[in-house]
Amino acid sequence: MSLITRRQGLWTLAGGVVAATAIGARGIAQTVPKSKTSMQTLAVVEKNEGRVAFYAVPGGKRVGLVTLGIQPHEIVADPAGRFAFVGDYGVESWKAAGVGGDKIWVIDVDRRTLARTIDLSPFGRLHAVRMDRKGRLYVLSEKDSVLARFDTPATDKAPSRLVPVNGTRSHYLVVRRDGDRAYIADTMSGAVIMVDPDDTGVAPVRRHIGVAPEAMTLSVDEGALFVIDRPSGTLHALDATSLAQRSQRTMRGEAVRIVTQTDGKLIVSNTQDKSLSRLNPTTLAEEDYLPLPAAAPGLNIIGDTVYASLQSDRVAIVDLRAWKIVGGFGTGSAPDSAILMR
Repeated sequence: MSLITRRQGLWTLAGGVVAATAIGARGIAQTVPKSKTSMQTLAVVEKNEGRVAFYAVPGGKRVGLVTLGIQPHEIVADPAGRFAFVGDYGVESWKAAGVGGDKIWVIDVDRRTLARTIDLSPFGRLHAVRMDRKGRLYVLSEKDSVLARFDTPATDKAPSRLVPVNGTRSHYLVVRRDGDRAYIADTMSGAVIMVDPDDTGVAPVRRHIGVAPEAMTLSVDEGALFVIDRPSGTLHALDATSLAQRSQRTMRGEAVRIVTQTDGKLIVSNTQDKSLSRLNPTTLAEEDYLPLPAAAPGLNIIGDTVYASLQSDRVAIVDLRAWKIVGGFGTGSAPDSAILMR
């Protein structure tokens, strides 16, 4: 199937789908390659501040700011580390009135400035952003349940493809490394939805798993999809091809994020319990447990380090080999998604 043209994609789907209704691709934060300096910088989305802030790590000195707008949520960078992309959610919460934001903010990583914006209207409440290994950008409209793909995001002014997800509140996104499948957590319907971004003739596959699925990650071999039903804290292991249930377990109350270590083990952020759990990906047994000073709605894993964005407006630095908190620093209000620049 040929690509939808940009104008056709925006306006044909605007009339049809809307009326009917990030590597960073597996819940894993990115390390952006840099060679000009040995200093590492963590770029953190601070939702309530409406900005991305840059912190030298591990010390936490703030070294830059990019002001964006109301409630940016997630950030992803291209494979070359030239540009970062942030979705415009545009409202204070999912319960707030209004259509939300419709922009993608493009940040110049070297200069730490806003390079430009991409207008994705009429689609709104842009939440999840992901990148595949080919450098294609995926942006999920929560309001309209539409997945937009940009094949050359450094220069694109409109999507290369628009994929109807057919959900009701399409909130969280995971994309396979080669981009041949995308998985959406549709929180209001309680379903996980799998789509083929290359062929919209392939019908979406749906599986109902609970009240409000949110956090997702793929196994290292991409054969399993792990999904958490947030209110119940139930972790589901699904077959990544069919979405058939493999196994499940209950976590320590409400759980909000899950990421995959390089060795395949899973790390879950338990919101109610204010802790991290490390699980065996085959049995889902809890192998390690780590209390946190506050709940962590943002879980960013980079190599052997987790940068946990805490509800107390701090980032906790967790050494996964030692399985302990080894540092941290204060941030602006509501830190969340992050990328590491070298």
